Amino acid sequence: MADEKTPREAGTQDGDPGLEVDMEYVDSLPGDRVVMPLEKHGKFVWLVEEGHISPEAMRQMVADLNHVVRSGLWRQNWQPPQTDS
Repeated sequence: MADEKTPREAGTQDGDPGLEVDMEYVDSLPGDRVVMPLEKHGKFVWLVEEGHISPEAMRQMVADLNHVVRSGLWRQNWQPPQTDS
């Protein structure tokens, strides 16, 4: 509806910056996979076998996924990595 408020784009509604999504090309993946998600340094990273997704498609997918996260429609549900203090 037009009067519904949209969550902030800068982060999730509670001020948490939320999950960051990225994609990286790799030479190959196990099990005949061409894409594989994993958590890497507090990011949700999709590994993509080289040649299966164009660079432009990858840029658009990363932008769209980050929009969904930053708008509060998708949230990280695991704890960030612990740092040694």
